[in-house]
Amino acid sequence: MSYPFNYPTPQNANIQIFSAPNFTNVNPQQSKVSWVKPQGASFVWFTLIGAGGAGDITSGGGSGAVTNCMVPAFLIPDELNVSVGKGGYPGAADGTLTGIYYSAKGSYYLLTANGGLGSGSYTGGTASTSNYFSCIGFFQSKDGQAGSVGAVSASATTFLTGGGQASGVTANYGYSYPSNGTGFFQMQPIIVGLGSTSNSSKSAGYGCGGALAASSNTFGGDGLCVIITW
Repeated sequence: MSYPFNYPTPQNANIQIFSAPNFTNVNPQQSKVSWVKPQGASFVWFTLIGAGGAGDITSGGGSGAVTNCMVPAFLIPDELNVSVGKGGYPGAADGTLTGIYYSAKGSYYLLTANGGLGSGSYTGGTASTSNYFSCIGFFQSKDGQAGSVGAVSASATTFLTGGGQASGVTANYGYSYPSNGTGFFQMQPIIVGLGSTSNSSKSAGYGCGGALAASSNTFGGDGLCVIITW
């Protein structure tokens, strides 16, 4: 478990944030971490962000899908596994999924957020469909944004952006990129993630696409998982 940024903790809420491990193996179940349901919880909220795709000389990479789900705590197993997707990189251009799964019965995924695609497609991660688990509470999943060959436009459906070109960037909620085109991700004062628009490596925000590259692939942003109980 890791805490990549300061997340304000409301009174009586338990907030756990999971980021991708620092290795290049992209098999999502090899990056699993256990989550144990806190005692006395009434509800659980899951936010899953799929990893972003790598950019290359053809286009920026697509951003990951976003999945949200809220369910009564008594219907959730006492222990679940979390796998956080790795962003696309040279040799493995597609970002991998972020998922919540239950291993006692054969590693069944309960919730997923698919990764964005890199070389060959550059589309955003595909929204996941409702499954057996999601019908016990409130469920929503949104596609990621496709990568761009030029300016990156703010998405109307997700707070993440794909990667693109360095000039003419339009960021969500009026946020702008640093002058070097490095992407970023923030939770406060409003949640927004930006893909990279330069050739720098590992410069996309969580779940966002890597930049259009001048020569070799850029890196997509790793995925993220937030679990809140109260």
